[in-house]
Amino acid sequence: MKSITTGLFTTAAVVVLAGCQNYTPAGDGAGSFERGKLEMSVSPAVVEQFNTLDSNGDGVIDVSEARSDSDLMGAFGTADVDSDRQLSLEEFVDSQAVNNN
Repeated sequence: MKSITTGLFTTAAVVVLAGCQNYTPAGDGAGSFERGKLEMSVSPAVVEQFNTLDSNGDGVIDVSEARSDSDLMGAFGTADVDSDRQLSLEEFVDSQAVNNN
C-alpha cells in the first residue's frame, strides 16, 4: 500500500510540475501588474499604437517592427534606454512624452 501511495504522490507531483513549465513570473512583460498600471496611466491611444506596432504580440517592439513607423525608427536608438534593441511599453511611452514636448 505504501508503494502505491508513493507512486500516486510522485505522479501527481510530476503532473503539477509539468503544468508549471510555461509559467512566466510576474514582471514587466505583457499581463504583469506593473504593465497594467502603466497601461492605465497613459492614453489608450498610446497603448493601442504600441500594440499595433508590436505586430507579433510579444510585448516589445523590435527594430523590424519599428521600421513600419518612420518617426519611431528615427528615435529608436534614443528610446531604447537599456540598449536591448527592443522597446518595452515603458520605453515607448517615455519616447512619446519626449516627442510630444
